[in-house]
Amino acid sequence: MPSGTITKIVHLTLQSSFSTESSPQPKGYGYLTPDEGSEKLYFAPKAVKGFSFDDLQVGQQVDFEEDSKSGSAKSVSLRGSILDPPSPQIHTD
Repeated sequence: MPSGTITKIVHLTLQSSFSTESSPQPKGYGYLTPDEGSEKLYFAPKAVKGFSFDDLQVGQQVDFEEDSKSGSAKSVSLRGSILDPPSPQIHTD
């Protein structure tokens, strides 16, 4: 299975006022760069296997399976362990 590095993660909060779910599915998208150096691949939260999309961070190593028809990653699996989230940044101007 090819491997790569996560280069971008975007988390979106989209919850309808009509939703009956207490914990909505993660929304967003990400990009990874294959180790072979080919173009970045898009992936959706539903492609993430074995852990939560919300656990992903830029710079993490992943294994992936590419969908040759769409040019996106159809499955993404974390290599190693989940990282602690970065500390919040405090800006003082």
